[in-house]
Amino acid sequence: MLAGRYALEEELGRSGTGMLWRAVDTVLERTVAVKILRPALAEDPAFAGRLALETSAAAGIPAAGLVRLLDTGTERGVSFLVREHVEGESLRARLERSGPLAPAEAARIGVEVLRALSPAHAVGILHLDVKPENVLLATDGHVRLADLGVGAAIRACRPSDAAEILAPAPEPPELLEPAAGPDPRTDLFLTGALLFEALTGRPPAGARSPREARTDVPLALDTAVSRALAPIPSERFPDAEAFADALGVPSQDAPMAAATRESHGARAWLLVPGVVVLAAVIAIALGLWLGRLEIGGPLGVRPAHQGSGRPASPAPRAIFLPVERVSTLDPFGDGTENDSGVSAAIDGDTSTAWRSENYFDADLNKPGVGLLLDLGSSRAVTGFRLETPHPGWAFAISVGDDPDVLVDTAEPSFTAAASMRRTIEAALGRYVLLWIFSVVDAGDGNRAEVAELRVVGPDA
Repeated sequence: MLAGRYALEEELGRSGTGMLWRAVDTVLERTVAVKILRPALAEDPAFAGRLALETSAAAGIPAAGLVRLLDTGTERGVSFLVREHVEGESLRARLERSGPLAPAEAARIGVEVLRALSPAHAVGILHLDVKPENVLLATDGHVRLADLGVGAAIRACRPSDAAEILAPAPEPPELLEPAAGPDPRTDLFLTGALLFEALTGRPPAGARSPREARTDVPLALDTAVSRALAPIPSERFPDAEAFADALGVPSQDAPMAAATRESHGARAWLLVPGVVVLAAVIAIALGLWLGRLEIGGPLGVRPAHQGSGRPASPAPRAIFLPVERVSTLDPFGDGTENDSGVSAAIDGDTSTAWRSENYFDADLNKPGVGLLLDLGSSRAVTGFRLETPHPGWAFAISVGDDPDVLVDTAEPSFTAAASMRRTIEAALGRYVLLWIFSVVDAGDGNRAEVAELRVVGPDA
């Protein structure tokens, strides 16, 4: 009996940090889990103080995916933590019982771990001990992440032997550098290692691609895990949500997301009559601009010269339309795509280029990524000019007033050439979207590069 209320019933497991017991809280008459910390930790006053600080902060995080801390205490030199009991088993127990997981199941577990980490990171709390022992697979089908705060306290107060205590979690490279330190991307590395082991049955041990050990791992999942395990933190995902999104598993907000996508589809269908009318208006406007039509006749317009005897007005010359702003569009990724270099795509200098991020291979593993040109107001667009130092990637050019609709309706239409001029079906819109479907080997990675993109339309 601990603290006069926690009756220990059954040992559930041991780790470098201590022993875990199923117990009964005799005061509240409920089953709990009690972690008795190893003596070397319990006797360290610096660790005890840091642990109290970390666990106190962790207890206030309202995340369903985190195992709730209920109580802490020390009795007769024994320090312990009391947390809610989760019916089920640890991921470690599952792997030892059944072997590597199916890719879809591993990805789902990874997403739930990341969704649990995200609110902790938002308030500055790191886990730093993400491993199969601390990932609990509940009988209700959900995943719960345990021991938030314990790993951070150990690494802060006992850095020299933290790796030994927290084993078998791998050591992120930045923790091996005296001048470096952990940040949220350290937890992303550990989650990547967790997924690697869930897929292959072994820790990464310097490897990054689970697909090399198991060919049925989908390319998108392999790419996400490989990026999370990048040795340089800046090459990993920027945050837990971006990593979760890259795993391609719908979150708990999936019904809302699906409804949003359906509304986009419905909006697109509702736009069909308007598109037909708009196309007719554009055709008439261009016909009048080009001198092929004139006002008159029973329908209000007629072919030029019909009964008039007047020569047609000279056709307006085609010009490069001015662009007020260019930005990247990455709705299916982390929301950014080398934004700092985007102005190089329209600066008039073909020696500079906007470069996409580096992808694992030619397949983006998502529907696409884009450059969005804002013309400032609705203009007629009839063509484009593109220059790239590395041709061969597939793309589409779409014109309209709603970028979301442009993304939804873009279809592969062109293959990038080193220098190309193409006409497109005349369209009116404020935005011109260059939507990229694939990338090519650019020498230092798989990328799409745009040295210059200009859009063409009639001179107003």
